[in-house]
Amino acid sequence: MSITAFLQTRYGRGLRSRAEIEAHQSRAMARFRRRIMPRSPFYQDHIDTPLHALPRMDKARLMESFTAINTCGIDREEAFEVALEAERSRDFSPMIGRVGVGLSTGTSGQRGLFLTTPRERRLWAAIMSGRFWPDLRRRQRVAFFMRADNALYRSLSNPLLRFEFFDVTQGMDAHLQGLGDFDPTVLIAPAGVLSFLARAQSEGRLAVQPQRVVSVAESLGPSDRAAIARAFRTQVDEVYQATEGVLAFTCPAGNLHLNEAWMRIERDLVDPASGAFCPVIHDFTRESLPLLNYRLNDVLVPDAAPCPCGSACARIARIEGREDDMLWWTGPDGPRLIPAEAIRTMLASLDEAVGDYRVVQHADALTISLEQVGPDTEAALRARVSELARQFRVAPPPLVVREGLPPDSGFKRRRIRVATDQMSLAEDRRSA
Repeated sequence: MSITAFLQTRYGRGLRSRAEIEAHQSRAMARFRRRIMPRSPFYQDHIDTPLHALPRMDKARLMESFTAINTCGIDREEAFEVALEAERSRDFSPMIGRVGVGLSTGTSGQRGLFLTTPRERRLWAAIMSGRFWPDLRRRQRVAFFMRADNALYRSLSNPLLRFEFFDVTQGMDAHLQGLGDFDPTVLIAPAGVLSFLARAQSEGRLAVQPQRVVSVAESLGPSDRAAIARAFRTQVDEVYQATEGVLAFTCPAGNLHLNEAWMRIERDLVDPASGAFCPVIHDFTRESLPLLNYRLNDVLVPDAAPCPCGSACARIARIEGREDDMLWWTGPDGPRLIPAEAIRTMLASLDEAVGDYRVVQHADALTISLEQVGPDTEAALRARVSELARQFRVAPPPLVVREGLPPDSGFKRRRIRVATDQMSLAEDRRSA
């Protein structure tokens, strides 16, 4: 199956119509019901239950029922113990039998376990290699920057590929020499790390020539994408991967598509005006920890335009971020979503260079922290916020402008977020 997945990803025609996607998913789900669901104590009595009628899952409920849901007979506390010891020791090689165990905190700070069987690891490696391997005739060197290593990522290694893990918890400056010596042909890292490396490359502190650059784990904004592409002189691809699996990745044309060959993805609409939705996934390829009727709190904005690559898999214009971090400003008809892209565009269009930024919506104000604040920056920002409010027909929030970036609270960069003290307009919207 791994070879087939590799060949289909690299050379296959893909799913070219919605009818083809529906037929493929129907067959795959039927196999999943026969072969996998009976092995899960949680789902063995739900084999004939329609997908929409299955218990609604999220990370909290998945972790609560982890022991009953997984098909490997792995106890949740044992899995946590193995994963936490790996985090403490920074040795990510131990497994439970042949099952890899990983721990993810995500941007919410809630710990999540994931499991990978040998088959799942081979399938993931085949699809990632099929899509992002630059040249099959040459040995590749893959540099992978992440908070934690895992047997899943190591599955990329083979006689034609050397894999090197770079631990972001050690600080980025410490890795520049090692990355330069390694000279990767493929560079995979979160968007914030790629931005740092791009600056180092532009400033002459790093000299590498990757043939592929892949952004993972964080939302990638247009300005970051452009800066990274200039620094490394290559297209920047994107993989939207969470604890819950690979939900989307860029096609050869550079557009992000939902991974509808691996999973059925339904839409829980959160903003009718833009079509923004939270994905509800039914993964028919994951055998170790079934994910069915599972709602993520990421907000995606669809793009209805057909893609030049020919794939009929749903195209995504952008990943807005966490649902809890959506900015909702008060309008005459109730709260209205202010897209993160609008905030990014507003900051990028300022005449004065401001560098990096953080935007935090509090209960009583919108705080914008900038690396650099010039003499006219605050006045320009106030004018742009008012203009943005008029555009979306909402009341502008009180604005606070600060120089200097606050410390990030985790390993994933969140440039635009809602503070914990925010009186949630999103909750008002959901209860309306």
